[in-house]
Amino acid sequence: MKRFQVIFSMRSSTLALFFFLVTSSLSAQEGDRVILKDGSVIRGEVLSLEDGKLQFKTDFSGTIDIELEKVARLEVSRALRFELKGGAVHPATASSPEDGKLELVLEGTGRRVAVELDSIKTIKVSAVGKKLSTKGAINFGGGASDGNTRTKSAIFNADLEGRFDNQRLSAGLAYNYAEDLGGLTARNSKARLKYDYFITEKLFLFGSLLAEEDSFQDLDLRTAVAFGPGYQFIETGDLESVYLKGLAAYGELGLSSVDEAFIQAEDKSYLAAKWAINMDWKILPRLSLFHHHEGYPSLADMDDFYVTTETGIRVSIYENFVSTLQVNWRWDNSPSPGFGRSDTNYLLTFGYTFDF
Repeated sequence: MKRFQVIFSMRSSTLALFFFLVTSSLSAQEGDRVILKDGSVIRGEVLSLEDGKLQFKTDFSGTIDIELEKVARLEVSRALRFELKGGAVHPATASSPEDGKLELVLEGTGRRVAVELDSIKTIKVSAVGKKLSTKGAINFGGGASDGNTRTKSAIFNADLEGRFDNQRLSAGLAYNYAEDLGGLTARNSKARLKYDYFITEKLFLFGSLLAEEDSFQDLDLRTAVAFGPGYQFIETGDLESVYLKGLAAYGELGLSSVDEAFIQAEDKSYLAAKWAINMDWKILPRLSLFHHHEGYPSLADMDDFYVTTETGIRVSIYENFVSTLQVNWRWDNSPSPGFGRSDTNYLLTFGYTFDF
């Protein structure tokens, strides 16, 4: 019995040692690696490179700064944003075939680019490869008066954007209602949905749906389904200025199918182009600007086009609670007979924003 226990103990120890060595070997192959010129090897995760300092996260010492001039080789296992001193930007993984050299494997294409290690200006977390993030806002506004003047108004709008790896999904809802002693003075609503698929860090393909109604424009329902390419000109954090690092902007250009159902006028459908500009700018921790712009010019009749914009300023009141002053402008160059081309709404709302 004692002999059996000794043999079992030896076999258990051998098996435990085997699993330890295998696990250690596998762990050693994961993550990023820095080899210094003095021969030291550091394993962990590359966080960034700024001003010649490599920020590196390790299990044993937390986050440390390493002078790039002390690095002989660098291996990065996940896609990061490499900016070269010449201005080129590549989302890529990286390995070092020899001291002082770096081979970038470009995300999406797999193309290999050989560069000098000291030619790297910055390394940042790439927009491609980010973990799930969600942000949005919910806003309400309205008022009422009684006595000689009787009015009622209600405003609601909400926006949501989710991002995972190279995909982005955004949605929005808006509703505006007002009445006085003479009756209804405003009632319109809008919904939008858009999906973006990033081919590279900046270039993406989009598909979008716009639906809106406004009885004061004789509009029972307008829908626009669009698709095409887009380009992320600036991502939050791209610019180093304290006032510009919160700026994000992209543009789109594609084709759209537009259907308009009117209450009185004859319905119409047409093939149109679509252009869009979207800008969000967090200037200060408590102050943000935004501008969202879309246009749908008919490809059959250039005099038939529709443009909508949303422009505003948002101020943080307390933590995530905000107040927003917003101007919505719409232009229909071919409205129903007897209706004007332009509509402008001035909105003051209070709401809640979230970003996680």
